[in-house]
Amino acid sequence: MELGLRGKTALVTGGSRGIGRAVASVLVREGARVAICSRSAPALESAAREIERVAGTAPATVTADLSRLEEVSRAVEAARDRLGTIDILVNNAGAIRGGDFLKTPDEQWLMDWNLKLHGYIRMSRTVFPIMQSQGGGRICNVIGAAARNPSPTYLPGGAANAALINFTKGLADLGAPHGILVTAVSPAATRTERWDSLIAQQAAAAGKTPEQMQAEAERAYPLGRIATPEDVADLVCFLVSARASFLTGICITVDGGSSRGVYL
Repeated sequence: MELGLRGKTALVTGGSRGIGRAVASVLVREGARVAICSRSAPALESAAREIERVAGTAPATVTADLSRLEEVSRAVEAARDRLGTIDILVNNAGAIRGGDFLKTPDEQWLMDWNLKLHGYIRMSRTVFPIMQSQGGGRICNVIGAAARNPSPTYLPGGAANAALINFTKGLADLGAPHGILVTAVSPAATRTERWDSLIAQQAAAAGKTPEQMQAEAERAYPLGRIATPEDVADLVCFLVSARASFLTGICITVDGGSSRGVYL
């Protein structure tokens, strides 16, 4: 299927690893011109080399701390300078920490929400007028499945993700008259560097091997495995493509059928 992404420009936040890097790689392979953004310049350069190796073209890189408003504005301007405009925004930056609710300090909530929740909001608010001026665009938010699966040990992440689903729907209504389509994907456990690290930590605490812990985690999924970054990236790239021109305001769960609810 021709997605119609050739020649389009895209900014992918959190693009140095995991889902963000996979999204950028697919977009490049589909002929889009891409800028990836992250706080770590070395990680960005490594990701750019890897994407060039598998996709044939290196993305532009933008180093910025998206937990700070002024850095969001600077990142968008830098991406725009390098790409000419921004047709597509993929919000992916930020990993919210879990922990004991009663022992989680206020500063941790604020720090994590500034990057994930406020980062998505600020980035969308900065890019939105650019898309308005050019007659349309696509915004896709990567939002963890904890949005619909409350856990007492992950209240900061669950609350932020639920808010972002609401934000996605509201922004889609705002964008529709301007041809700006806003969607979201909601992945469950995904085989990224962060997941591997969590598995290793849990295995050490339980006195098991990482392989044993991984197998136990994957048994909960009907397909017998967790997602790969590419599973999520393929859906993101479809949603920001010309083939998804009548999809907006939706959030699609990517969890291999593990959710038990009917309305996903």
